[in-house]
Amino acid sequence: MKTLAVVVVLLVLAAGEAGAFTVKSVAMTPEDIRNLMDFRENLAVQCMLSYYYLLADCAFVSVVDEIEENNTFGIHFNMTDVVPFYPACDTAACLTLDAVEIVLYDVLGPPNDQAMNLRIYGSDAVGDPTGELLGNRDFTPASAPAQFTTVVIDFTNGGAVPGLDLSSCRGNFVALLTWKNATGSPDLVLDNVSTCVAGCPANPACCQMGTYPYLYPRTRTHTYYYGVQAAPAITDSIADPGGVATYGYLEGLWKSDFCKTSAATRPSSWGSIKAIYK
Repeated sequence: MKTLAVVVVLLVLAAGEAGAFTVKSVAMTPEDIRNLMDFRENLAVQCMLSYYYLLADCAFVSVVDEIEENNTFGIHFNMTDVVPFYPACDTAACLTLDAVEIVLYDVLGPPNDQAMNLRIYGSDAVGDPTGELLGNRDFTPASAPAQFTTVVIDFTNGGAVPGLDLSSCRGNFVALLTWKNATGSPDLVLDNVSTCVAGCPANPACCQMGTYPYLYPRTRTHTYYYGVQAAPAITDSIADPGGVATYGYLEGLWKSDFCKTSAATRPSSWGSIKAIYK
């Protein structure tokens, strides 16, 4: 489909954890981008948070493949963060997590086991999980071999129940995604700085990388490898395949949605999403 030439060994972790992960640079098609943007526009929420870079018409991403069973990646979200393109969350009025959207790549079809798990914990200041488990969902993403797909973990069950109450952590939480299968799939999808920078001479759209708000290397990281599910803790950040010294660390293509304006009136809107958890 869209896999480019770059394949780099990214993380070499402590013995007994995950060994080595590889990262591939992959280009999203215009249809991929359109689906992602249309998907975002379908949601009615009070505020949203995401930390990744994605340039239309220069949509290079990184994918981590061959992730072993029970390995966990996650993103540290804080509702007090102010991010480009989204209005700031008002934590005085909203401390409810409705859904987490996750972009995956190469979800294998039956009979392959593609089971996954998402858990939500309150977080300390740096992103390690603390306190009680706030949310827990097992799911199997819809089949999408060699394609991108967006999974929605909807804690409101289509608007039928309230979302997760984040008042105990004041909106400072970590979302942890665990691979519950031994197939090495799906792939984790992150943004990509270096491939886009390299494309600048030939594609003016790529030249936005490095200008506000797409500044690099980032001074703050939110996406981490958390080791194994039994004892999740920050183990490493994930480096851009072009080199961390120049390009910094990467962020996962995840988004958190908070406080639907009227959850009870939106039970059917989730059914039209491109890919929803089963």
